[in-house]
Amino acid sequence: MGIILISGCINEEKTKEELGDEILNIGEGIPEGWNYTIITQNLEEIERPHGLWKPVAIVNIANLNKEIEYYPGVKTDKKYNPSLRLYFYDITKKQEIMEIIDKEKIYSLCIPIYFDETKKYIIVTSPCYINSGIFTEEAKNYYSPLEKSLKEYFDKYNRWNGMSTAETQT
Repeated sequence: MGIILISGCINEEKTKEELGDEILNIGEGIPEGWNYTIITQNLEEIERPHGLWKPVAIVNIANLNKEIEYYPGVKTDKKYNPSLRLYFYDITKKQEIMEIIDKEKIYSLCIPIYFDETKKYIIVTSPCYINSGIFTEEAKNYYSPLEKSLKEYFDKYNRWNGMSTAETQT
């Protein structure tokens, strides 16, 4: 079995049926200038939002052409790229994940937050995996168009699967 090659990068042999088009074609939902990597291997070793278990897949998205400062105006050699990490879980676990999201709100930064869903997946992220936890206005300006584009992309899968956006957030 060969490795699936797509416009981003995938690091394990998985069939289209195992991952689903919403993961394999995610590059369609990412604005120009952003890169992505689909991770399906060694998932237990990768940090994830507090309280959640190993996902089906993780998608790392980054704009390597831009840099944001952690502390604007403070001279430092450390720069960060605008980024987002999405965790894909089987949709049959939605109720359990939503309960965990509600319960984990008492913790600090790496709490899980609902991002979106499709017929096949519930998609979760965390504030610490959005722009490396940087919450400056500059960071938000990079993140907002990416978020909007991805929500439109996932909405396409909801419409194709007979779901409306209102139904997905219940």
